[in-house]
Amino acid sequence: MKTENNIEKLVALQKKLKDPEKEYLEQYLKNAPMWLLESFQIVHMGKDHVFIREKTEVDMVYILVEGIVKAIDYRIFGIVYNYMWFYPVKTFGSMEILLELQNYMTTLKTVTPCTMLAVLKDKFATWMRNDINTLLLESKSMGSYLLEQSRKERLFLFFQGVDRVILLFIHLYEKMAQNNKCILKLTRQDIADQSGLSIKTINRAVKKLEEEGYISREGNKILILESQYKKMQEYIIHKAEA
Repeated sequence: MKTENNIEKLVALQKKLKDPEKEYLEQYLKNAPMWLLESFQIVHMGKDHVFIREKTEVDMVYILVEGIVKAIDYRIFGIVYNYMWFYPVKTFGSMEILLELQNYMTTLKTVTPCTMLAVLKDKFATWMRNDINTLLLESKSMGSYLLEQSRKERLFLFFQGVDRVILLFIHLYEKMAQNNKCILKLTRQDIADQSGLSIKTINRAVKKLEEEGYISREGNKILILESQYKKMQEYIIHKAEA
């Protein structure tokens, strides 16, 4: 992991982001004071790097601007369960500050190589509590996260096996699709960790979905076209109404 620390590189980083991420980050930082901007470090993390551990003291806040991060729960019968994936722009550590918690609430690990802005907790807290724009954005983000997590858990209560995998693929398409298709570079273990299913069940489910035309393959990658995404949506709607 290496760090950089100056405003020029922060501006250069913003310019190279995709439009939605760039616009959100510009809105997020529009009232940020110079002392805060000078405090940010640009941090590059490799794949599978744990940068926050549950129950450790909150000392840093991280803003994800490139890459994917997953939240890991080790408490379900000792099984690792990746109950949520995060995409840019997402801030880690702000929820603990808002809730006045001393320790991080979950373990966070990079899924892909990631770029983040890192700043000391106290500096971020001082800024957020004095900037109504950022406070509102963080409150909205936290509410959206809690609603999405609750919705996902409710759906998973009613779906098992292949249905649960379809739900996961719908979610990933909505988050990652570009040019009306989504290419997933996921191992069977990745899918098992996100769905809470065994690898044996995942193998059966993926084979069935490919045979029935819900997904395609590109080598070892899973391909979901827009038409396949809509087909999966129709399946879940029909299943929920049955």
